[in-house]
Amino acid sequence: MKAYKHLYQSELVELCSHTLTAISNAIKSKPVKRSGKTSSDITLIILLISACWLWPLSLQASIGARPAYLFVDLSKKNPSGTFTVSNLGDAEQTYRARAIHFELKENGSIFPVAPDDYSLAEWIKFNPKEFTLPPKSSRVVRFTIIRNKQKLKTREYWGAIEFTPLSGASFSQANEEGHTMEFKVITTLLIPIYGQMPDTEYAGQISNITADQSEGHLQLSAMVENIGEGGLRSGGSWQVFAKDSGELIKQIPTSRFLVLPQQKRHFVTSIDGRLPAGQYTVTLSLEYKKGKALSAQGEVELQ
Repeated sequence: MKAYKHLYQSELVELCSHTLTAISNAIKSKPVKRSGKTSSDITLIILLISACWLWPLSLQASIGARPAYLFVDLSKKNPSGTFTVSNLGDAEQTYRARAIHFELKENGSIFPVAPDDYSLAEWIKFNPKEFTLPPKSSRVVRFTIIRNKQKLKTREYWGAIEFTPLSGASFSQANEEGHTMEFKVITTLLIPIYGQMPDTEYAGQISNITADQSEGHLQLSAMVENIGEGGLRSGGSWQVFAKDSGELIKQIPTSRFLVLPQQKRHFVTSIDGRLPAGQYTVTLSLEYKKGKALSAQGEVELQ
């Protein structure tokens, strides 16, 4: 199954690091012999998202796009838009595109799923569906949302256009036993499109606030649930108070993140440093739309 990361989060880096670590471990622990030879070639396809400017890994993305995501007004007839796809590599590349629906897992991962009541995918029409770009070049892709006179509910709908190159970059690595592994890295671009209806209800709640610290790090976490019909695009801060005195000990800004309608997000913030052992009150405050906010607090004990 393909695993994706949403463009709001830099967690893509963590996903890539974990993937490459697992592959490296596999190279060391499971060498494969083929045709009686002591060396082996195993091709692994790693499907990753490039968010154009979100790619700090050593493996450089070969495809990018601007903007990284788009919004359309579904109260208008056949809303449309454009984005620019770029070949960032040094060789000519052919790309194939398709419209998909997706969901966000509690850890922020994006997974393609079958269309449901919130899907925009079946209405996304775009051109071209396959094209070739010379190195360091770009082209504009146009899309239109075409509905067959369906009556829409007052909610947010979403989908994405996925671009996959027909070939990828190859890398090789030898392990300690002299076995060689070949890596085929395919960088897949996913551009989310969010369709919004007027008067959509936005609402959320926070629960299960916890705190833990180990190895010089403080980790705060909470479950953020979207109980409305529009996506919660949230950002705010954590506040840590001494339980006995009420003194503010630390305030920590959060990254921005998305929770789609009727979904949950296990939101985690980690910072360097530890707090003295004791009891604390932790508050998470988030602003999610035009001044609307939600907050919750929990009592924690740190060792």
